[in-house]
Amino acid sequence: MSKARSTKNVNDFFILGPTLTKGNRVLEAIHSLYYLPENFKLIFAGTAPVDQDLYGEIVDLVQRDELGSRVRFTDDASASDVVITSRSVNLRNSVTGDSPEAIASAILQAARATV
Repeated sequence: MSKARSTKNVNDFFILGPTLTKGNRVLEAIHSLYYLPENFKLIFAGTAPVDQDLYGEIVDLVQRDELGSRVRFTDDASASDVVITSRSVNLRNSVTGDSPEAIASAILQAARATV
C-alpha cells in the first residue's frame, strides 16, 4: 500500500474511506473498488489501524483483489472527491452502503453528480 501523492492525476477519482476501526465497513469500502473503474482510488486518512487483526484483514483483501495501487494511506485527504461514511450524515458528497456493491453504486452516483 502506497502513500498518497500530493498531485492528482486528472483522471483519478479519490474516495475518502471510513475511519480504520472495526464496525466501520472498512473492508466493504476496500472491496467496493473491485466494482469501480481503475481510476477510482481509496484514501484512508491518518495512521494504520491500531487493531492488528483488522490491519491484517485489510492487507489480505488488498492483496487478494490486487488493489495495492488503488488503496492509499495519507495524512492529507483534502483532495478526496467522495467520502464514505459508516452511516448517513449530511456531508457534501458523502455515501454509505450495506455491501461493497451498494457502496460502489453510491460512489458512481456521486461521481456522476460531480462532473
